Amino acid sequence: MAHKSFLTTEQFSQAAEILTPPLMTPDGDVRQVFCFSSESFSHWLGVKLEERLQAIPGWREAHPIMLGSWARGELSPKSDIDVLFCGAEEKVKIFVDQVQESGLKLRYRMPKNPDDWTENVEAFDILALLKARPLTPEGAKKLFEQQKLIWAKKKHFRRVLLKAVQEERKNREKRFDSITNYLEPNIKYGPGGLRDLEQGLQIYELFAEKFVNPGHALNVLNYYRNYLLCLRQKLHLEGHGDILSSSTQFELAKWMGFKTHKDFMRGLQRGLSRVHFFSDWIVEVAESSEEKLKKIERTEFKKSEDLYEELHKNSSVLVQKKVREHLDDFYSDAQIKKTARSRGKLLEDVLSVKTSDEVLVSVFRSRLIDKLVPEISRLVGYVQHDQYHRFTADSHIMQACREAKRLYSKPKELGPLKFLHGHLTAYDWKVLSWSCLYHDLAKGLEASEHSEAGTLIVERDFKAFGFSKAFTDDVSWMVKNHLELSQAAFRKNMKDPKVWQDLKDKGVESARLYRLALFTAIDIRATNPEAWNEWKAKLLKDLVESLSSKKAQGYFDFYSLKKKKHLQISEEIYEELGAVLVESLSMKDLVEDLKAAEQSSESLAPKILKTRKGEIWIRFHDRYDRKGILADYVAQLYSLGLGVRHASIHTLPKVGVYDWFQVTTQKNLQQLSQILKSSQLKNQKTVPTAVSTVLPTVRFDSIQLVSADEKEWVISFKGPDQSGLLAVAAKSLSDAGVSIKSARVHTWGRQVDDIFFVKAQDRKQEEASLLIQSLRDTFKIEA
Repeated sequence: MAHKSFLTTEQFSQAAEILTPPLMTPDGDVRQVFCFSSESFSHWLGVKLEERLQAIPGWREAHPIMLGSWARGELSPKSDIDVLFCGAEEKVKIFVDQVQESGLKLRYRMPKNPDDWTENVEAFDILALLKARPLTPEGAKKLFEQQKLIWAKKKHFRRVLLKAVQEERKNREKRFDSITNYLEPNIKYGPGGLRDLEQGLQIYELFAEKFVNPGHALNVLNYYRNYLLCLRQKLHLEGHGDILSSSTQFELAKWMGFKTHKDFMRGLQRGLSRVHFFSDWIVEVAESSEEKLKKIERTEFKKSEDLYEELHKNSSVLVQKKVREHLDDFYSDAQIKKTARSRGKLLEDVLSVKTSDEVLVSVFRSRLIDKLVPEISRLVGYVQHDQYHRFTADSHIMQACREAKRLYSKPKELGPLKFLHGHLTAYDWKVLSWSCLYHDLAKGLEASEHSEAGTLIVERDFKAFGFSKAFTDDVSWMVKNHLELSQAAFRKNMKDPKVWQDLKDKGVESARLYRLALFTAIDIRATNPEAWNEWKAKLLKDLVESLSSKKAQGYFDFYSLKKKKHLQISEEIYEELGAVLVESLSMKDLVEDLKAAEQSSESLAPKILKTRKGEIWIRFHDRYDRKGILADYVAQLYSLGLGVRHASIHTLPKVGVYDWFQVTTQKNLQQLSQILKSSQLKNQKTVPTAVSTVLPTVRFDSIQLVSADEKEWVISFKGPDQSGLLAVAAKSLSDAGVSIKSARVHTWGRQVDDIFFVKAQDRKQEEASLLIQSLRDTFKIEA
């Protein structure tokens, strides 16, 4: 087995047999230290390491002194071997060279000043000397003298050490956030890991006189010292490092005696949270003045509200611990229901976006939150094993509540979504904040989908809190639909009208749209900060703008009227008709006209509509399609002196030929109507003959085959805006013998782009290419 261990291969095999699983399944509430073999295993490892050193000539003269985990009795198979040598320099060098040649890796140092081992060393090296253990009598004598010197300057050194511990913890804190922990915790350096634990116990020993009744905290730390050390030792034996990866969690859970890996991780996360809390508390006690500690000790709570009031005044971990100790005095199981109204009022203040982040965190870390919202205690330590949720469920909820406050005060952090801030009222922020607290409270309930089940918790609690039905409905809706926008923005086509309609049917519109968009950003940032980026913000912004667009509103009107009028054609027709047409015409006019065309057994007479902007549109309808009909329509429009700006041309099931043209003309509607009647363009029962019209000579800049498959060819004609351009393009395709399914005509300034969708009729793509070349030859266009 390949490993980086001080053990020989044979010893490594023996070690795997010596480290035994706990005598009973670990329970953080019933702390039985004797259940673990970690201390005895560490002792065995130390003996083997010492035997290996003693086998190397010169070890005694080098006078090695154990430091670090070896000295503290926390040795693991892959621990770093920290040693201080207090022998003569030349003898130490000879010995160390032999150690290195033997393959044993040491981290060693020698005192710069033999008379003062604290000279020019880091604070943690001084701390290590207090826990150091000598391996020779001479070393023991020298170490004892140095420890006496350090202890004589105890007050000076402990201030230095406390400052160093605080700085180191602050640096590690930058990689983690408050009481949260990664999905795959680092047993050594993560929050609540062995480093936190070790520092807590060492600082306690240095400042022991400042503590009053620290028994519970020390009990917790000593228990988890054995628990975490046992885990670390097992991880090392299995060839892993200090990170408890998802793959190792299953085997460790089984080895520890848990029914499932989820039970194992929940217990572990609770333990890490406790260790982190109590080690923080010990450090803060150490740095606090006697006066401050006595003042907090004298604090009395006369009613339940006093717990929160004290945290609001002072959110330090000292007060958090004081609150922890008195939670059951005011919030016993029997009292929870009776305090519903007051709990609701307290939560309103906690969740207010104007209440500080520190106060919110203190409510969670003091576990007052478990009493204000009992449902959350079920989620403490609950890990979601999906490689996406970085935090435990309770920590994720806290992070979401924090994010709401953060984005309220710093909307620029939203990037492209910062515009949402201007759409939200004080009421909207209140709905958002409560949604953050309640959106995942039903996680882990196997009975149903958590979003759906969460609404029942909202309704139950808000009724008890005495909240209004309207507010309850708004938060309940958010909890039920909190994943909808992220799925639409990141997993669906946000420009698909069906996606719009699905969201609208669920109520995603107006204020709810803006709330949900911002909540989606909050949820992502609180789930995994690294998952939030500019790209996702841009996608959400695009979705909000799509849903708020004139086109979307037109589609909603179209869909509503379609249902009301019992129109049988599919919703896709809205998209096929094109943005220019649907955004220009009244939805009511368009749907009524489609319904008339659908119901009519005969072709409808041409229809003329004038929009509010003064645009004129003409609609032609024929029950039966025929080759060349589009060319006839546009030729007639040209012959009447009408310029075509845009066109929406289709042959629809149950409707027939259904073409709309936006035209330019100096004539009024009455004149146009008379001209159309006199030109006999009305649809007839019999198939009309092609109209003979002399078309102008036009110039195209390009004729391109946009795409081609066995069913459809898409052909583009581009050129400067000229009279008769569309008529000529349509006639050229008709003369080529192809059947036009539909067309889009767009005029952009002085440029025109006519796009035709032609029936391929199972002809090969090569034939489409030949057609394009023939058209280019006709209009003398170079490829």
